[in-house]
Amino acid sequence: MNRVTVFGSYVMDLTTLSPHIPVVGETVFSGPFKMGPGGKGFNQAVAARKSGADVRFMTKIGKDLFAPFVKDAFDRFGISKENLLESDESGTGVALIIVDQNNGNNAIAVAPEACNELSVEDVRNRREIFTDCDVFLTQFEANLDATYEAIKIAKGAGATVVLNPAPVKEFDHAILKYVDIIMPNEIEASQMTGISLDGSESIEAIARELRNHVSTVILTLGGKGVYCPSINSGLIPACRVATIDTTGAGDAFAGVFASYFSRGKTLSEAIDFARVGAAISTTRFGTSPSMPDVGEIESLASELKGGV
Repeated sequence: MNRVTVFGSYVMDLTTLSPHIPVVGETVFSGPFKMGPGGKGFNQAVAARKSGADVRFMTKIGKDLFAPFVKDAFDRFGISKENLLESDESGTGVALIIVDQNNGNNAIAVAPEACNELSVEDVRNRREIFTDCDVFLTQFEANLDATYEAIKIAKGAGATVVLNPAPVKEFDHAILKYVDIIMPNEIEASQMTGISLDGSESIEAIARELRNHVSTVILTLGGKGVYCPSINSGLIPACRVATIDTTGAGDAFAGVFASYFSRGKTLSEAIDFARVGAAISTTRFGTSPSMPDVGEIESLASELKGGV
């Protein structure tokens, strides 16, 4: 128990606070600017690690000026570098992030770079990290063929496979038969199903469509909460906190969920801890550095249960 393997992206987050998100053709004076570790894969690995899981993470970066920073970040967050691969051809991935200082909303452009070079052979060469885990968590920010192979190996070995299908892209829907839990946000879920978002009934329709492919559907709905029809027909409310930056909140949710689910918590319990962890992450600036630790999560979860 307690073993989580994460496969996916590492990118450098280049982030600035802005008075508002620029429109096309507009230049906005912004600041401060910060550079930090990120990528959906790394963020989720850090969230799982800090919330108590034994985590192994596989990704690929470039042999460039970012590489020493990346390795330091792995050490700082307690993530093993054993499965950190380096490309001779491409640089380390980069995310350009603008955060609205008024509400914490963001706009992001990601250049995955070396993450696109992860290969089926890379995965097969390290198959033990996929066969020796309780929960396998992945996304769509790295090479898809390699991602499919990792999913199949983990599923074949009996792991619970959790897919956070972000960012949404064209993919082979046949891979969903190997997925146990799918965890998109509402925009991603709408894009995947082709069902527009126009009210609570559409959320239910989206979930029904996704359940035709994956038995357990968890839709993260930002400030509105979480919808999981396997638990009940209503929304699980979001935790109310002083939000300053929503970047990485979905990754916090996914990583914390995987961590608690790997420790034998029920679906409902794991979602509850995940929504608390995601909320805490929004009270801080950045992605990986904003991930909460197990003490913070369980303290706030206890307060909420006590009606505080």
